[in-house]
Amino acid sequence: MSNLEILNLRFNQLSGQVPYSIFRISSLKIISLFSNNLSGSLPNDMCKHLPKLEGLYLSWNELSGNVPSSIGKCNNLQILGLSYNQFTGIIPRGIGNLTQLEELYLG
Repeated sequence: MSNLEILNLRFNQLSGQVPYSIFRISSLKIISLFSNNLSGSLPNDMCKHLPKLEGLYLSWNELSGNVPSSIGKCNNLQILGLSYNQFTGIIPRGIGNLTQLEELYLG
């Protein structure tokens, strides 16, 4: 899947943890896992292998733990949807470094 740019799996009733391998597909521009039953935490280095990521749609799941501080290294991120999950902790300061960010959903 070295040329995959859009991964759209929203509204599929998927459950379990998000496979970390998804965050290693460097060609991805959009990851949409919106409105499933996904659980677990996000990898701390999730942006390390996603240099082209523009949209990350994870809202309406059951994700937990902290929002990774490395989220601020997703330099091309324009849309970040994390609302309606079970995240805990503080909002990472690195989000303020996302100069391309146009939409942020944390509700």
